[in-house]
Amino acid sequence: MASTRIRKASIGALAAAAVIGLVAPVATAGADTVIPLRNATSSNKIGSGGSITVTVKQQKARLSPGMVALPTTRNAWVSGVVSAKIDGADPSGGSIEAGYAVGCQIDVGSASINVGAEAGANNDSGNIIDSTGYVGAPSVKGTTGGSLSLAAGSIGTQSLTYDRATWPKPGDEVASDWYAPATDFAFDGATGSFTYTDQTIGVDGCAGYAQARLYVIVKGTVGNSKGRVVLWGDTFTLG
Repeated sequence: MASTRIRKASIGALAAAAVIGLVAPVATAGADTVIPLRNATSSNKIGSGGSITVTVKQQKARLSPGMVALPTTRNAWVSGVVSAKIDGADPSGGSIEAGYAVGCQIDVGSASINVGAEAGANNDSGNIIDSTGYVGAPSVKGTTGGSLSLAAGSIGTQSLTYDRATWPKPGDEVASDWYAPATDFAFDGATGSFTYTDQTIGVDGCAGYAQARLYVIVKGTVGNSKGRVVLWGDTFTLG
């Protein structure tokens, strides 16, 4: 009887091990990958004694196999805290523009990307070439919350601070491009900041590797002087 019980227990243990062996790879394959990214700071002088400083903290990217239906599609959820500070005798506010540069089969970390260039103003390869060489203007621009369709060797940008235009009221003076959505937001005084959590970025139609990188552009005013500073975050893989 004792040997029968031992034999049944052994069979039960083997059956349990077989079930674990079948389930474990599925759980591992479906697990999210969290990529922690370093804090970063960049500063620039304004006028006589003034400066602008931009900082990003708590930045991370989360890759989830469950988000991806096709091998040519890669996505990530991104989070972080961006802050700007203007130092000087009379800081009078500024603006913050932020987003992610997303590339298909190109090293986003080493490419010289002109994030301020107009999307689509590129040659047949999706890039601008001028007298200084490769400029790498984004071939397409969009917002977070979706994916960009990118060809191999091209770069696009997805804005975190994109917003619809404010419709003018009767009697308001308006500029010719009043209807264009803003790509930044203004702040008053010496400081401005915003937090973003689980914003989606990604690329469609990319058969090779894909990368992304945060950019922040801060403009500020001290007295009669204006300045601008650009911050780049760490490059990370989208797969």
